[in-house]
Amino acid sequence: MNLTPAHEIPLEIRRKAVAIHEAGHALVATFLNRTVAEVVLRPPDGLSGETRFAREAAVLADLNIKADRHFVEDAVVILLAGQVAEAEYWTRLTPLYVPRVDSHRTDDSEINKLRAQFGLSAEQDAMFVGYCTDKARRIVLHAQSQAAIEEIARDLADSRSVGGGALSAILARHEVVQGKLRFASHPWQRRF
Repeated sequence: MNLTPAHEIPLEIRRKAVAIHEAGHALVATFLNRTVAEVVLRPPDGLSGETRFAREAAVLADLNIKADRHFVEDAVVILLAGQVAEAEYWTRLTPLYVPRVDSHRTDDSEINKLRAQFGLSAEQDAMFVGYCTDKARRIVLHAQSQAAIEEIARDLADSRSVGGGALSAILARHEVVQGKLRFASHPWQRRF
């Protein structure tokens, strides 16, 4: 399978991929009770983006405390959500394009920093990454989430910015809220 060079993919399709990526971050962050202030596509072409969070007090995590472990886990899940959402978008376009995606370096770097805090064995680390990936996939690929991500991405690609209020309204419209989407537990939750 030949990879499609970025310059051969129309700008609006690449912009939509970035919008989908950021929509995935924003949706999962909001779902996990983080306050998203704004989601933006950066000028000039919107080929990079950012999910901006409301200011939160700095927290020193104690990984011996379950709530602090969950905060770190959720941060990893939020970072993975952009990749999961974007991968799903490109999968739908596979008959047309097989891009060489290089949009995950910053997310991967942050994920590695967070993972390092746990000091896990190789087996535990693999289980942790599997758990976080599974959680991100379950949330992002849920039918209601996919509809919300599509709407967020459309608005983001058109206006280059979606504020926290508009984001919350979209998620409410699609019923992407805690308690509405249910998932079975993962072995990681029982083990660590």
